[in-house]
Amino acid sequence: MVDLSGGYEGSSCVIKTRKNDLITLGVLSRIGNSYIDIGVTRNELPLIPYNLPVKVEVYNTKLGFRVVSGKVYLSTKNLTRIVELIEVTDDEKREYFRISCRDMAVLYNFQDKNYDDENGKPDINGMKVQLVDISLGGILFRGKDIFKVGDMFNIVFPTMGSSVLFACKVKRREVREKGEFGYGCEFQNMATQQEDMLYRYILRLQNQQLRRMR
Repeated sequence: MVDLSGGYEGSSCVIKTRKNDLITLGVLSRIGNSYIDIGVTRNELPLIPYNLPVKVEVYNTKLGFRVVSGKVYLSTKNLTRIVELIEVTDDEKREYFRISCRDMAVLYNFQDKNYDDENGKPDINGMKVQLVDISLGGILFRGKDIFKVGDMFNIVFPTMGSSVLFACKVKRREVREKGEFGYGCEFQNMATQQEDMLYRYILRLQNQQLRRMR
């Protein structure tokens, strides 16, 4: 059984499938002895099949975020009840909390001295790349043939509304369409404040995705 304190009641939360497909956004309205209830925020909740395995991401500004998995026991337009709750590990939590993203990011302090931007200027202003997805553990972006596995760099997310640098390490490299490459990268030595900023950023992306779905 998951130990969720009553302080989490009223927290915003997101329901996803085990494969990380977004289902809906809601509010943690009640914490029972063996279940949690998720209530409606503004719009009606979608009807979710009985016994569907899901995961629930819960965020509270004071207590932090939690990720639990379970199964749908009850689903109406106003309430979703989740039972058989299990808390995911920290590693699973970082992997689960992932969402597709098409925002631009800017890379700094990478080691390729021959890189010039499209205007032929040195990289003093950084290199813009397009994100593919983002999680609390790392990012996937696409770009030119510059990096190899093991390379380190710093990254900034302008749409996050902050100029904070995040340290990244390239963990995998893959060939994509039109001569581009995809780079799967892991965040390094992240502070609690940085993780909180990332969570808020990802939550905002999820809200935008939900609005498009509606």
